[in-house]
Amino acid sequence: MKTERIKSIVLILLIITNLVLAEKILVNEKLWLSGYNFFVSTRNSRKKNSFSLSERLSMPEKIIVNTGYQSSRFIFKRDDADFSTINSVASEIIKSAFSMPKSIVETGEEDWYSALTAKSIYLNFTSSFTPSVFASLLGISNSDFPDTEFSDIVIAENGNVYFGKIGNYYKIPFTSSLVSPIIQNVSLEHSDEESVINYSFDLNFDENSGEETTVLSPMILIYSEPVTAFSVIPENPAIKDGEINERVLSGVVTAFGVNKGSARSYTEADGSLVYVENNGILKITADGILTYTANGNGIRLKNGSISSKIAALIDEINQKTGIDADLCLSNAQSGDSGQLFEFDYIVEGYPVKYADKSAISATVSNGYLTAYSQVLRKFTITDTESTSSDFITALDEVIDAYHGSMSEMRITKMYPAFFDDLSQNEMNVDWHIDVDNILAE
Repeated sequence: MKTERIKSIVLILLIITNLVLAEKILVNEKLWLSGYNFFVSTRNSRKKNSFSLSERLSMPEKIIVNTGYQSSRFIFKRDDADFSTINSVASEIIKSAFSMPKSIVETGEEDWYSALTAKSIYLNFTSSFTPSVFASLLGISNSDFPDTEFSDIVIAENGNVYFGKIGNYYKIPFTSSLVSPIIQNVSLEHSDEESVINYSFDLNFDENSGEETTVLSPMILIYSEPVTAFSVIPENPAIKDGEINERVLSGVVTAFGVNKGSARSYTEADGSLVYVENNGILKITADGILTYTANGNGIRLKNGSISSKIAALIDEINQKTGIDADLCLSNAQSGDSGQLFEFDYIVEGYPVKYADKSAISATVSNGYLTAYSQVLRKFTITDTESTSSDFITALDEVIDAYHGSMSEMRITKMYPAFFDDLSQNEMNVDWHIDVDNILAE
């Protein structure tokens, strides 16, 4: 990124930040609805929201409440106290809207961006869905949906629901009186927050201008301040005193229907323990990587929808291994070879990323589990805060690293995350950046 443009961007962000206080005062004078309050003095607090894994499959990673002011947007992560309340209302509206697939109409960029810059609730998912896959996660069986993918949903103040991706947007006309009170009360409860959130399209970062050959996806969130989170220590529950933890091992093999007494087992040179049975091969490495590969059909899953079957299996494994981290669906695909579900762990409201794998991956075909992998990890949150570099610095570093080998750099994702290198060292919050098909950390 050119130096002059960086200076201009920083100046713009500083100006916007300085406008926040004055604008917040205006918001506070206007946006309180007498006698109606969704929230109970939870500002800046944290709690562990309790959701079943089945619920998390259709749950966003984060929610942005747009107040209609560019310098007054509020972000809610999974561990924020108000997340559950906002998500509960949003999910009911979305479920009702997606139950009416014949009402879906194609719309344009102008309508999409207007909804985002006006009063609305924006739900950001780490996974991309087709509408039919997303509807199945909601428990809706109707398949009369457009053939597209999306990872963003916007609910306008009047209740209209938008979804789509660049150049391909859809709207479901809907009416709800619950969105406006949420926006009004969020504005009041969080009026003292000074960090400014912009979308890439606000600052034209999504456009190639002049000699500039770096563009950002329009929905990337641009933070005016560095991100702060407590450091996290990952623990491998598969190992105890330098050896495979027998208690954890027994629970894991049971979850996959393996009989330790009859299965053929052996230890590989790197310490990995392998069990072989007729339906597949189960392996646990010293790094805590659990994998299952099917022979033939694989393992028949319990009754229910595909998503609920996967959720039940993951819940069982996590209970047996003592894993209680939140999970977020990071990938969901459906094809001729079956359905693939991938998950990230969520700690301190941020995803935990691995260099070449998802935290959990499961493939199902015709009701049978044919492949499964999981990085077995427990997480301890320390009392030491870590702070990321600022957005522009992180962006400029990745541009310097990759720009020489690319005629045009297109950044598709950029968000705060933790990075687990499997060494069990303390993790600090940093930026996850996807550059087309190149991952930069």
